[in-house]
Amino acid sequence: MIHAFLEQSGIPELQGKARIVRLAHTVCAIPWGEARTVEDVLQKNVGTCTGKHLLFQACCEELGIRYRPVVCTFFWSAQEIKFPENLLHILRGREWEHGHNFVQIQNSDAQWIDVDITWDAPLAPYGFATFPETWDGETSFVGLRQIEKRWEGADVSKKKKEIVHSLSPDQKNRRDVFLKEFIHWIDSLR
Repeated sequence: MIHAFLEQSGIPELQGKARIVRLAHTVCAIPWGEARTVEDVLQKNVGTCTGKHLLFQACCEELGIRYRPVVCTFFWSAQEIKFPENLLHILRGREWEHGHNFVQIQNSDAQWIDVDITWDAPLAPYGFATFPETWDGETSFVGLRQIEKRWEGADVSKKKKEIVHSLSPDQKNRRDVFLKEFIHWIDSLR
């Protein structure tokens, strides 16, 4: 599946930074939506931060590109997103630190840079920090305006489970309701 995805995108034909730039933009163009595994992202053509970055990582492995996963936390209310009132109402309660993940790769100076391809371009008008169309493979980009905590090289699944398990029962409930409503809202924007 990964090989076919790369071939369809013309990525194996490219070299160096052109290859990684095309890969990042190709995966980023997949709309944000409810798919958390590589298989689901490729079948449904949507993906969460986890799904899209797992696909990105699988492509990096296929192409021999070094990467390392990053997990962080953030507060939704600090992201300057133009949420509808029903989501704002949930956030006005006891907000929680939400888990997020992205990837680091090395630039041409062998420096590790952040690559966050979570939010696709059509979400920009709603305040999402979307991946820059002019990204050149040399500079960091994270699709969050404010990060609370950060773990480089973390096991994404394990760390995100720890983050969720650290929430109070009320926060877990609010998180679950928020995510269902958030998915519905994003779907309505398409």
